[in-house]
Amino acid sequence: MPASGSRSRIAVLGGGGFLGSHIVPALLARRDCVVEAVDLTFDKLAVPASDRLVLTRANIDEPGVLDKVVERADTVLSLTALCNPALYNKDPLAVIDANYTDLVPLVKLCAKRGRWLLHFSTCEVYGVVALDGAGQPTRTMNEDDTGLFLGPVHKERWSYAAAKQLLERLIWAYGNHAGLRFTIVRPFNVIGPRMDFVPGVDGEGIPRVLANFMGALLRGESLPLVDGGHQRRSFICVDDFVDGILAILERPLVCQGQILNLGAPDNDVSIRGLAELMRAAYTMVTGTGAPPTQDVTAEDFYGAGYDDTRERLPDVSKATRLLNWTARTTLADMLPPIVADYVARYRSARSRAAAGAA
Repeated sequence: MPASGSRSRIAVLGGGGFLGSHIVPALLARRDCVVEAVDLTFDKLAVPASDRLVLTRANIDEPGVLDKVVERADTVLSLTALCNPALYNKDPLAVIDANYTDLVPLVKLCAKRGRWLLHFSTCEVYGVVALDGAGQPTRTMNEDDTGLFLGPVHKERWSYAAAKQLLERLIWAYGNHAGLRFTIVRPFNVIGPRMDFVPGVDGEGIPRVLANFMGALLRGESLPLVDGGHQRRSFICVDDFVDGILAILERPLVCQGQILNLGAPDNDVSIRGLAELMRAAYTMVTGTGAPPTQDVTAEDFYGAGYDDTRERLPDVSKATRLLNWTARTTLADMLPPIVADYVARYRSARSRAAAGAA
């Protein structure tokens, strides 16, 4: 049994990343539990020292790490992933390992030891387009009825979605045939402070769209619109998303054995529209003009083998029914604080970098 005394113990794999840096403080503030955050770095995790917080600096593929963490836990939140579209067709082997191979032992350990596995999957498992069971187009993506339709094998962009989808099927099989207590969450484009990195400051490469646009705004460069930015996404504020996760943890009997979409369908917008909203928020926050947008091709931006979903609109009726939860924050409300956080944080980081270079 977990050695956490009278308190439950929740292990958060990936506790130092974007989502983990929001989930861990919420767990400590709103639940009487011990939290073990597992990650390689905790630079984004700003929480006071607490006897209810354990930081384990480790990679989950290190021998013995998962075995010890699962042994100590009652519940395991699995957030670890390589979820950057720029990597999907450039390093698909690492993507497949991080999102499937490295997590198979976790599924087996949770089943063996009777732990509740709350696994964070992705809306990308739905694939290219929303189709029902008969292969007919539908507007929204439903957890129980929508098919999972990926692109051809040579479009390596789908390496991430394929790995995530296969792990979902493994988790479901262990639940159905080997007693695993599980809940699968499919996040729909969560955004907020501390998401990803700004190239040249605290990372290299191409971050996801929010951080990508913020990096361009901070550098005074054009915001790149891949294939014109006509793709549509439904963005959910990280605070609303965390509320959904806490609601799941409060309802184990209802949520175990379920797959749940967590998203904000009312925040459906084109990527071009998001760029314009972020430009306006940047101008409001800084009092300065924002650089323009610029169309780029997917091949020039991401390389050969890239593909994409035209639209991802979640059906969240099951989450609303089971959790008494709904996302409430609009894009107009969430973007200015996010932009302000990036501006403040990265101005300081760039100033420190400049002082160090001098």
